[in-house]
Amino acid sequence: MNSKKYPIVVIGGSIASISFIRTLRETGNNDSVLLIYGEDRLPYKRTKINKNMVRGFDKDDFIIADKAWYQNNNVELLNIWATSIDAQNKQIFFEETEPIEYNKLLLATGAGSVIPRIAGIEPAEMHSVQNAADVERLLEVASNKQRFLIVGGGVEGIETADQLIRKGKEVILASRMKYPLQKLFPHEFIQPLEEAMLKRGVQLYSGVSVNSVERVGDHFATKLRGDTIEFDEIVSSTGTLPNIQLAKSAGLNTEKGIVVDEWMHTSNEDILAAGDVAQHHNGIITGLWHAAEHQGKLAALNLFDKKEKHTLPPYRLKTEVFNLFLFSAEYEKLVPNEYEIVKEDEKGVKRWLYFKDDKLKAALMLNDGLRAKQYQQALMEEWSKKRFKEELPLQAPLSFNFSPSF
Repeated sequence: MNSKKYPIVVIGGSIASISFIRTLRETGNNDSVLLIYGEDRLPYKRTKINKNMVRGFDKDDFIIADKAWYQNNNVELLNIWATSIDAQNKQIFFEETEPIEYNKLLLATGAGSVIPRIAGIEPAEMHSVQNAADVERLLEVASNKQRFLIVGGGVEGIETADQLIRKGKEVILASRMKYPLQKLFPHEFIQPLEEAMLKRGVQLYSGVSVNSVERVGDHFATKLRGDTIEFDEIVSSTGTLPNIQLAKSAGLNTEKGIVVDEWMHTSNEDILAAGDVAQHHNGIITGLWHAAEHQGKLAALNLFDKKEKHTLPPYRLKTEVFNLFLFSAEYEKLVPNEYEIVKEDEKGVKRWLYFKDDKLKAALMLNDGLRAKQYQQALMEEWSKKRFKEELPLQAPLSFNFSPSF
């Protein structure tokens, strides 16, 4: 049987995928595109999901584009999982249907949650909040459970703790790090967050590992620093790993992620990769929404001709948790003693700016959320100290908007 062939196939319902298709159309490419993804809803903004546990969400909430957009842009949707790729014969295989063929292929399969091995509980009994189905499962359970242990002190764990507390739940947060968000901020920025979490009733255990739990009736217990901690459910927020299984089946060069060059091409000339699955120079995997969006754009521009290199531009992480706004850009890449640091603090607004050769290279900010886009612009344009002081003087905010749908 002859399989159906498509000029361009995209695997993964991510912002990298949508950005790729959008750029193709904006640059005049009208080839038909098959978008393969395995979820029960249109591609959506994943970063919104665990931030909206209090308000809840429907399947159409947070979609990146509606059905009409795909129809108008000659995109066919196939919402089943691909199982393997034969790169030599340019075929993609599935369990449920016949294989399809492609001419060019983009892999934007993203990353999946790391579920740690903890003695006394099966991985399937633990929760993650990586996608909509994960959060819907957690919300269903949360309707009749009260105490939650969150393992992991990164952004995802802190945001989930904030949402569960706001739903009236009890939260224990345990992390191997010395303090929450350690990779993104120095402790001077996190101390107000720790105080806010404790004030809201979070039991915070930093510098600890959850190695085992035991069942006690219909719930669980574990030991943390000599304390016996009882809880009903456990949520893992211990990081993600790129989904490289399809790339491996295709024989692509993979390490932590799919290795790509500065043009977003993999080791196969007809396959590109973008987003959280792509591994760049020096082993970098960006893991940020706007970075994935940018990479999807570059993949489209470089699909047939090498037009624009990927230079790993600076992107920020921002989050609103426990009535605080936190912003971090490029901090984890800093080399000590190579930067001039401008530290400013006024009425609850704090920022540290890192300059090299009078160019802004990294920034940290607390509680100046209304101007977050201007901070991002300053980083992208590498503002001088003088320009930053003139255009973004430190000022106490007039108002805050800590909405749950941030």
